[in-house]
Amino acid sequence: MELVRGIPITDYCDSNQLVLQERLELFVAVCQAVQHAHQKGIIHRNLKPSDVLVTPHDGRPAPKVIDFGVAKAIGQQLTDRTLYTQFTQMIGTPVTMSPEQAGMNGMDVDTRSDIYWLGVLLYELLTGTTPLEKKRFQEAAYDEIRRLIRDAEPPKPSTRLSTFESIASIAAQRRMEPAKLARLVRGDLDWIVMKALEKDRSRRYHTANAFAQDVQRYLADQPVEASPPSVLYRLRKFVRRNQATVLTASLLLVGLLVAVVGLTIGYVWAEGAVRKEGQAREESAGWCRSSRSTTPSWTFLLISIFARRRPAPIR
Repeated sequence: MELVRGIPITDYCDSNQLVLQERLELFVAVCQAVQHAHQKGIIHRNLKPSDVLVTPHDGRPAPKVIDFGVAKAIGQQLTDRTLYTQFTQMIGTPVTMSPEQAGMNGMDVDTRSDIYWLGVLLYELLTGTTPLEKKRFQEAAYDEIRRLIRDAEPPKPSTRLSTFESIASIAAQRRMEPAKLARLVRGDLDWIVMKALEKDRSRRYHTANAFAQDVQRYLADQPVEASPPSVLYRLRKFVRRNQATVLTASLLLVGLLVAVVGLTIGYVWAEGAVRKEGQAREESAGWCRSSRSTTPSWTFLLISIFARRRPAPIR
């Protein structure tokens, strides 16, 4: 292979304090290189920043993708000495690995795994760190590492930037104010990165070229194709990841609703009984009042009748 005298793309960008636009332009060239490999029937499977070296070419930085040591051929055997992945063996760097690579075998891995790796690379170019924290992987056991890769949802780049303690140094490497950096990443760049990092690979960019084109749309101030997942989709994913917790919470909620409905019905029934009793008392009291009030009028009427029939006095 060609000897590449370059430095990792993240180190190159930080040491030269490249702004976001320059970093994105370099990233587009990386996507085009990966697309070329895919067209040749090769999946890289371990695309780390150290595997993308930047070297000067005609006075301009040119990224070159190297280290195809764990690459996989698409539907063909490249040589008569092909090495086969062992059952349950994870191929690649866990902290940046695609979810499908953390499965029981690598038979189902396709070019969209490299799209995930590209998403991790873009995340690091924007924020200076990986989507999933390296410390969690250093302290986790093997099964927990697999679970993190498959299920742990990384924060959006803008969210990660806004919570960084070292945001000032990160922004300085990009020649930008900290608040402006987070504001610039928020929105389109968030959507582009998170689309590439989807756990469900059918929701990622289907090709590296499509990924590059969406970044170019952003650079040209055009609408990007990436869009945030719907609330229903995120809710469905949350339920799938936390089935036991959701089931327990659902049962508690149902029990609470039944109790509330029962108490409400009891309250309404008691209120109705009290209201009926009050109406009965009012009706009884009203009848007594009407009886007392009519007695004097009848007496006056009788007196008037007898007074009219009394004979006149004799003179």
